[in-house]
Amino acid sequence: MQPSTCPAPSRLIAALPILVAMAGPAAAAEATPVVSGNWEGSYVCGQGVTGLTLTIAHQSGSGFSGTFHFYPPPGNSAAKEGCFAVTGHFVTARRVFVGGGAWISRPADYITVDLDGQIDAAGQTMTGKVKVPAQYGALCSTFRLTLAAGPPATPPLCQTTKSAGLDTP
Repeated sequence: MQPSTCPAPSRLIAALPILVAMAGPAAAAEATPVVSGNWEGSYVCGQGVTGLTLTIAHQSGSGFSGTFHFYPPPGNSAAKEGCFAVTGHFVTARRVFVGGGAWISRPADYITVDLDGQIDAAGQTMTGKVKVPAQYGALCSTFRLTLAAGPPATPPLCQTTKSAGLDTP
C-alpha cells in the first residue's frame, strides 16, 4: 500500500485557525475615516429637496455626534428650517449610520430622520438613504453631502444649550 500524500484531517483543522488569524489584519487594514466637519448638501423628503448641513463636531473611534441642520434651498419654499442633535457610528469602514436625537429647533409637523450612508474612498462625499419610522411609509428617499473645508462649525440655529456640549472638544 502506498503512503498517502494528503495531510491527515487533523493537520488541516489545526492549520485553519492560523489561516483565519493571518486574514484578520488584511480585512481590518482599512481605517475608519475622519468625519469631523460640516457635510453640506441636500436630502429628499415629503417637503421636497431640502438643504442640509450635517455638522460632526466630535468623533471618537467609530462613534461621532453633532447636529442636523435643515433649511429651504432656493426654489423650495415648502421646506422649513430646523435642527436636531445626532449621534452616529461606522457600520463598516465606509458605511455610516446617523441617528436623529433631541430637537434643538423644531418646525411644526416635522420628525427627526436617520441617515444610512456610504462615504466615498476619498472621504469627501457621503450618500445614501434617509430613514423614517415605518408608520410614515416612504416619506423620504435619498441624501447627498460633501465635506466642506475647515473645522466643524455648528450653524447659529443649532447653537443652544441643547447643543452646547457638541461645540466643545
